[in-house]
Parts: sequence; C-alpha cells; structure tokens
Amino acid sequence: MTRRTVSWLLVMVVTLSALVVAAIDEGAPKTNADRAYSLAKDFACPVCQGQSIAESDVPIARTIRRNLRIWVDEGRSESFIRDELVSIYGEDIDYSPSTDGISALVWVLPIVGGVVAVAGLSIVFRGWKAEAISEASAADEALVAAARRERHDD
Repeated sequence: MTRRTVSWLLVMVVTLSALVVAAIDEGAPKTNADRAYSLAKDFACPVCQGQSIAESDVPIARTIRRNLRIWVDEGRSESFIRDELVSIYGEDIDYSPSTDGISALVWVLPIVGGVVAVAGLSIVFRGWKAEAISEASAADEALVAAARRERHDD
C-alpha cells in the first residue's frame, strides 16, 4: 500500500470511530428519574401524532410516564418495560426498531451500500488516474504544435 492510501484509510478509521463514539456515548442515566425520562423519549404517544410520551401532556401519556417511574423504581429492566408497553399498546409505540429479522436490513443495507459506493468510486478514480498518465502519441503532439502555431500567427 502506498503512503497516500494508508493516510486515507487512517482518516476514514478516525472519522468512523468518532461517529460511533458520538452515537453511543451518551452515558447511562444517573438517577431513576433520568432513566424514566430517557425511556419516555423512546416511546410514541398512542394518541398524539409525532410526539413521544416525554413530550406529550395528554392523560394517557401522563399515565404511561407514571407507570414508567413505578417500573424503574421497582428495578425493572428496559426489556421488561419495552415488552410490557408493546404488549399493551402495540409495536407502533416503540420508537426503537427491532434489530433482528427483516428489520436488520434497515441497519445493514446502508452500511453495505456505503462500502460498495466507496469501492466503486475508488475503482473509477484509479481508472481516471491511469488514463491521465498515458503518453501523448505523435499525432497528439503534432495537433498541439499546429494549434500553438495557429495561435501565435494570429
């Protein structure tokens, strides 16, 4: 590998690492109230359009928030709380999509597409670079010389 290739790979690795850390490093909630609020942001209000339980102030959202606080204070796991709310209100309440089965494609396909795009672009750019390095033929040099003479004669 050339030094330039290694440099680009290093830039890509650092960039991807920074994106991954930024995406997952929000830290665990500090208190039960923080955990309950964090969970409330992950669920849609069953009667509101486009609002989470944390944002909505309708009676059903207040009831769900109260249940969340009770479950968190009881030490229930996030998976228990998710399963409980989904069983009561249906899959549409959960803002966090499942990562198994067909839903996994939603997470995997953009990554695969990005890798294929980068590979395709690198192949195309290498082809352009190879074409640019080719030597000029005698006919090309004669054409350039004629154009220069014409230009200087004007």
